[in-house]
Amino acid sequence: MADKPKKPILPTLTRLAADSLVETIDGPVEIVKLVGKVMPVLTRFPDGRVGFRMMTQIRELESDAELLRLTNADGQMIRVGVDHVFVRAGGEEVRAGDLTEGDELESGWTYPAGYELPDAEEYAADVRGKPWSTPVVVRSIESGERGPLYGFSVKETKSYFLTFGAQSRAQE
Repeated sequence: MADKPKKPILPTLTRLAADSLVETIDGPVEIVKLVGKVMPVLTRFPDGRVGFRMMTQIRELESDAELLRLTNADGQMIRVGVDHVFVRAGGEEVRAGDLTEGDELESGWTYPAGYELPDAEEYAADVRGKPWSTPVVVRSIESGERGPLYGFSVKETKSYFLTFGAQSRAQE
């Protein structure tokens, strides 16, 4: 019996630190715990609906790389490589290393027009009781030290959402 040829490994635009949380069908999971597996990941379809597609070829890309620590308006933090590709609120792709404080990134969730966030402590103080704003706003960018980087591919949509809230590109 002949060996079945392996599928080629697709180039990836993802550069996540080991502790980065990805929105999977099982909820937020650190990318390092998914290496070598296949897992449904949250994505947005061309018609705007949100759903799941398979995340494949989950692997370590580099063993030691420069990391950035991004914090959003809600206080959530993620560490990514400088070449990690996010999607801006207008749909344009942007490398993490090219982001500046105040940049708006495409969000993985939304509420109906006019929805106001509750005045509750689980929300960041600067958004409580205010109308919902869809974009994920980058509040700070700092050195995230050094560490390994992980990447993967996503079937069909080629994009996915991080628990940080922002949409990222998996491949072109």
